[in-house]
This record gives sequence, structure tokens and C-alpha cells, in this order.
Amino acid sequence: MILQISRARLLLYGVILATLLILWLTIACLVMERVENSPEGLVVVTLKFLAPMKPTAIEDLVITRNGHPGKVPFTYTWQTANTLQIKISEQDYPRGHRYHYKFKGAPSMFWPFFVWAGGDFQAKVPVRFLGIEASDTVPSRGPAVLKFNTNLKADEIKNYIKLPVPGRLEPANVTAQPDYSRWLYWPSTKLQNLSTYEIEILKGLPNQQGEKLTKSIIARFKTTPEFLIEAAYPRPGSGSIWLSREIAIEANQPLKEGSLIIEGLPGRSVIKDNRIYYLPERILLPSKTYRVKAHLVSVSNETLDYEYSFSTTNLGQHRWLEFKHAPSPTLWLMQGNKTLREMPVAVKPGRPLPVGTLYEQNRTDHWFRLNADILLHVLPKGRTDRHENLGLPTTYSCIYLEEKDLKELLQALPPNFMFISH
Repeated sequence: MILQISRARLLLYGVILATLLILWLTIACLVMERVENSPEGLVVVTLKFLAPMKPTAIEDLVITRNGHPGKVPFTYTWQTANTLQIKISEQDYPRGHRYHYKFKGAPSMFWPFFVWAGGDFQAKVPVRFLGIEASDTVPSRGPAVLKFNTNLKADEIKNYIKLPVPGRLEPANVTAQPDYSRWLYWPSTKLQNLSTYEIEILKGLPNQQGEKLTKSIIARFKTTPEFLIEAAYPRPGSGSIWLSREIAIEANQPLKEGSLIIEGLPGRSVIKDNRIYYLPERILLPSKTYRVKAHLVSVSNETLDYEYSFSTTNLGQHRWLEFKHAPSPTLWLMQGNKTLREMPVAVKPGRPLPVGTLYEQNRTDHWFRLNADILLHVLPKGRTDRHENLGLPTTYSCIYLEEKDLKELLQALPPNFMFISH
């Protein structure tokens, strides 16, 4: 039997299939969104679907924020099977972000209809001025930070802000992205310290959505006290400074960060309150002039660059010893300001050596004794440091040398030599 289908019926079937396809595509791709009026800090958007949706369709919804990675958290309410209301909290500033939503195969109540639609939405936020950050302690060289509740139009802000002193306005950077709700005012010349300045923000200042500031505002800020050096140690220009002398600079304000650099003296900087200390890897060398370069930043973001120099004591060509406790005990044989030998040593456990300048008290062919009751001697391998068994005098603590190093030092060092421990 041959099945015959008329041309009219074929055309009818084609129209029905095309209609179903158009309906399927329309339901899949068309979602209508409407941003509702809501208090600032809360974004409410209503989404309407052509087909009634299953409640589980919410599991296939992803919301992202323009310019930021990751998903945006939200709450939701199914008002009807066709109407979904989404709420996003914008508690932090800036507010009025642009969002993108996307449904990926969200199921309707009628198989085989699924929704794959997406779109953008953004709540309108009126422009508000939030104030100047740390308005009582603005650095005299800037910046004064102006905070708004929403992102402003970058190309128009200069027309609506009158500055007390000519300068530039630029958006703050957050993780390498400009923040158009926070604007930095950098004066072209240094402002007077402990002085009050006014910035006028004019009515009509627009944000990126076209909303405008409804009234003009006068914002005031006060600059910090002048950032000064109160003392430097050693004193600038001083001479005959001892080799273990502390190096530090004291400012009149607490320090947030800073660095000291001394050419020819590797080390690191440490900040404590309004002082910065320099901790050298080794002590100062005699007969040498050191130049200190300091860059300091106060807690109020004032900056200060300072340089000074000092000279150390002259030891001529006398030989002496330098000893360092950490990270591993090390001994250096010195002649004037030159290093002749570096020797790894060990110290008696549990008996820390004093820090400072010591001198030789006496010696034999087997040991040196320093005036703080410290003995330098050889500790044979496998032996414990029991002086009565080693034929050594009783002392508070010891430094252990290699046999060859002890012999060299006995020949190289003059009587009553100097020993500096740090």
C-alpha cells in the first residue's frame, strides 16, 4: 500500500513544524527583565518567562558583575511560575554596578522547552558625596581622597570640582583596576602643613548612569603636621664613631614604612614607632666614612628623604677579631678595615656570649681568654667541653676553633687584642 500525502497537507505540516520551532526558540531565548525601584544598596530585578518554569530552573542561573571574576551571590523569589524576582546586596561602595545574568538550559514545565537566555541589568543610584578619607590628616603633597557612593563619569569630573590649589584628579586603583568612585587630588605644589583647605563639588556632577548630584557641596580637609627628622644616630658629620654603634633615625611622627641604605654596608631596616633602625650584616669598619640615605613615610603618608654621613674610629693596621652570633657563628680576623680570614666556629650551648667590645686577658699555647670570662680553644672531636678533663681553666662560656685556626690566631694577634661581638 502506498501512502499518499497531498501537497496541501505537507504544507500544513511544514507550517506546524515551523511554528513549533519558532515557539521553541522564542521560549528558549526571550526573557524580559525589569529593574525595580529599591533602596540604595539593594538591586531588585524581575525576570518574566514566556513559559511556566520549574522551581529548579534557578539552579541554572549564573549572575556575574562586569569587570570582576566569579559569581555574584543573590536571593530569589518565584512570584509565579512565569515570574522570578532576584535581589543583590550592594553593601560596599561603589554601588550601581552592571550585572549580567545567564540561564543555561533551565527547564520549563513543558518538555522539551528550556531557557538559554541572558541579559544585563543595572540599578540607578543617585550620586552622593561620602566625604574625604582621613580628612584631618591629609598629606601636604597629597593625595586628598574624595569618596562617592557610585562611579562617576571620568571625562566630566574636572568640570564639577573646584580645587583649592591647581593639581590633578585621577581615579584610585584597586587591584590594577580604576575605581571611579574614589578620586585622588594631587596638588601641583606642596600645601601648608596644619592648614585647612576647601574643595567645592558642584551640583550636576554625573555618574556613569547619567544620575546627577542634586546640590553643591563644600568639603574641607586639614593637612598633617610637618614631617621632620628629630635625631639621627650617629649624629650627622660626627667622627671616631665606634664600630658597634647603633644606626637609627628618629622622626617626629610614627612611621608606616621606610628604608635606610648605606653603601658598602649590607643590612636591613626595622621600624619601631617613630624610629627606623639599620641592622648591618657585619659591624662598621674602622677608618671609613659612611653615607646614610633614608626614605621615610609617616602613618599619615607624608614622605621624607634624608641623607647624612659619619666616620668611624681609626684603628690603623692593628689586628683584631669580629664575631657574629647568627645565623651561624662566624669569626673574622681583621687588620685595620681589611678582612684577612673568615673562620666558622661553634659556641658553648646554653651560654650566650655578651654583645659588645671585649679584650684579651691572657693566653697560652692552647687558648685565649677574654675579659668577660670567655675562652677561645679547640674542642677535640668526640669530647665534651669539661674543662677539668681538657686541662683548661674554668670560664663562663667558650668559642670552639679548629686547630689550624687557633695556631694562626696565636701568631697573628697582638697581646690584648680587641674582640667585637654582635
